[in-house]
Amino acid sequence: MTKAQILDEALVLLLQRGLKRFSVSELAERLGVVKSALYFHFPGGKSAIIEGVFGREEERVLAAMEQAVAGAGTCKEKLHALITAKLDSVVTLARLYGVSASVTGELAAHFRTSRRNFLERERKLLRRVLAEGMAAGEIRQLDVELLASGLQAWLFEVAEKAALEQNASAKDLAGLFVDVLFSGIGQGGGP
Repeated sequence: MTKAQILDEALVLLLQRGLKRFSVSELAERLGVVKSALYFHFPGGKSAIIEGVFGREEERVLAAMEQAVAGAGTCKEKLHALITAKLDSVVTLARLYGVSASVTGELAAHFRTSRRNFLERERKLLRRVLAEGMAAGEIRQLDVELLASGLQAWLFEVAEKAALEQNASAKDLAGLFVDVLFSGIGQGGGP
């Protein structure tokens, strides 16, 4: 058995049961091995397995976002591609494993408090795209850190909701947000 196989099954179990109800015993049973086999690969037990699952999935999401940005031209296109990649990842996982609202909420709360490295790396990517857009004159000069943080907060909230809705389209949600970001929500005519 490989670490990847353990992480694959642990992901399924985490998305079905949540963090609190995730059990190394149940994971071992589902894999058809004794618990000690899991501890061989993950000496830290439950917390190490959960860390491994989150770490691997975060790397996948960041890689998808980086790849999406690399293939886009303008700042607007980069943001659309980045947001679509993030939402696609979240929505795909949720649909594959039928994640419930209670599990989504529990995982989101854990993510906000415990996944600082991922959040910082994601914000750094957002800052880079926005700074490039400002340097190219595609968007006006603003506080990049504040804008990236706001965009990330929106993305986090929408990703959580999109994971629960069966009809959510990542591309449509990304398009809507980028349109609002670049065009505003007003109908003109002043303040």
